[in-house]
Parts: sequence; C-alpha cells; structure tokens
Amino acid sequence: MAGRDLYGILGVARGASEQEIRKAYRALARKHHPDRNPDNKEAEERFKDASYAREVLLNKEKRKLYDEFGEPGLREGFNVDAYRQYQSRAASGGPGFGGFGGLEDLFNRTQSGQQSGGWGAAFQDFLGDDAVETILGRNRRGGRQRGRDVVSELTIDFMEAVLGAERELSVQAPGQPARAIKVRIPAGVRDGGRIRLRGQGEQGGDLVLHVHVGEHPFYRRENDDLLLNLPVTVGEAFRGAKVQVPTPEGPVSMQLPKGVRSGAKLRLRGRGVRRGTEAAGDLYAVVQIVLPAGAADAPELEAAIDQIEQRYGESPRKGIGE
Repeated sequence: MAGRDLYGILGVARGASEQEIRKAYRALARKHHPDRNPDNKEAEERFKDASYAREVLLNKEKRKLYDEFGEPGLREGFNVDAYRQYQSRAASGGPGFGGFGGLEDLFNRTQSGQQSGGWGAAFQDFLGDDAVETILGRNRRGGRQRGRDVVSELTIDFMEAVLGAERELSVQAPGQPARAIKVRIPAGVRDGGRIRLRGQGEQGGDLVLHVHVGEHPFYRRENDDLLLNLPVTVGEAFRGAKVQVPTPEGPVSMQLPKGVRSGAKLRLRGRGVRRGTEAAGDLYAVVQIVLPAGAADAPELEAAIDQIEQRYGESPRKGIGE
C-alpha cells in the first residue's frame, strides 16, 4: 500500500515494542534535531518524519490502523468498515479491480474524476454508492460532508506548553463573522505542533492551529525532558547540601552529592514534560558553582583560594584539544 514506511523511518521491526520505538526515536531526534542542525533542511525533514512516526506508532489505535491500511488509514474521515467491504469484494475476484495501485490511487483518481478504463464504474457498482461516498468523505448530493479547514497560528508561553492551559481566541473563517472560542491547550504540546478543533472551521470544517512556543528564562526542553541551570555555592558543592529546585509543578528538595562538580546533571525523575497517558520526562538540574559577589576584590579569600589551587595537582583542562 502506498505511503511511508514508518517502521523503516525509525529503523525498527514491525513488531517493535514501545520501548524500542522510544529508544529509536530518541537516537534519531538527537542526531537530526534542528537545534543541532541549523539551516539543514534534510535533517529537519528527517526529524519531522521521525516525530510523526513516533506519534503514530506509540498510539495504539493509530498503529492498528496503520498496520492494516497504511497511511491512508490515518486520513481524516477514513471509514474502516467501508474499506474492509471493498477489500473483501476485491479479493473475491470481482471485475475491474486490477487497474489501480491500491487505496491511495483509488483516492487520487476518484477525487480527480479519473474513472477511465471501466474500473471506476466497476468499483462503484461492486461496492455501491453509499460505501464509495463514505470512503471518499462525500455526501450523496456530490458535495462534501464537511467544509474546508481553517489554518491559523497560536503563540503560547513555555509553561502553557508544558502544563497545558485554556485560551479564549477570536477566530474568523472566510465569509463568516468573528467569534470567540475556547481552546484547550494539551499539556506537552511542542513548538511546531498542531491543535485541531473539530467543526470550528469553515462550514463544519476544522480549525487547525499551528503552535509556536516561547522561550523560558530558566528552562530548556529536550524532547520530554527539561533542563535547568542550578546555581550553588562553593560550600554547597564541597560539602553536599539539600537545595530547593524549582519544577513546573512546584519546588522540590534535592540532595547535592558531596564534591559535586560544575556542569553535573542531577536528575529528578518524572518532573519533566507529561504528554497524555505517556510517562513524564525527567528534569535535569545542571550544577553551576558560583563565587560570591565581590570575591575577586576580597583579599581575605586569597589564602583559602591558594590552598584550593594547591589541591589540583594538574590542570583541569588537561586533555582538552589534544
């Protein structure tokens, strides 16, 4: 059946487990993420393909449809029963089914009016008008069952994307007066993601919102994980200490290991981004050891600093650039 091989995109077998799919996606996301490949369209497309494949294959219902029907089964308005009826009758050897390349070709040809060679009429006769129109999303009068989709942009704050929110928007479809609608922003939505509001477009079509997520002064997002620079004092790093770490759902206490180094990543499990029923990502506190204000102008600290310097033994930069 026509369409992309989503398993092939991720490099996993068709029977791959959810864990294998997640692992494969993370590896591809790290390699092709736009932040690591600025102005690289090929990497950007591969990242988008991997994200789409992950979204489909980790959704049990979508994966089931994809496994049976391929990508056409994921289309809006696809009718499972009608197409299974078509498959059953085609498999029985009915006339006129050999002249097209599967469901994808069927969609394209019938929608464009190409029914030459007799296969279109045979298909119509064999399945019946109702089934054909249901598969193609048309009503019996030749029109569409739904109007056109309206596409718009939505810019949200970083924390709205992480936690979810509700917005009231003013939208206006072509030829219609403006109206206010409430939009529920799902927790975990990504920058560049889409929110689809059923029936809120033109004459019953959908309203599709392309989401833009603003930056946060402290948090950074990597897939479903969050990173936060955590300033600590020299004493806290040297002795180890309990410190308060802000998270999207409120501060939590974290124990710093004794002698922790600047740049160390300390993980708080499940404190990252949560999307739907999936397990939440983690929050990584990146240790940043800071000197007290005015330390460079404090002669009384010189002796202590000298003692610390003597403990290094060798340059901490040894091996860099060699």
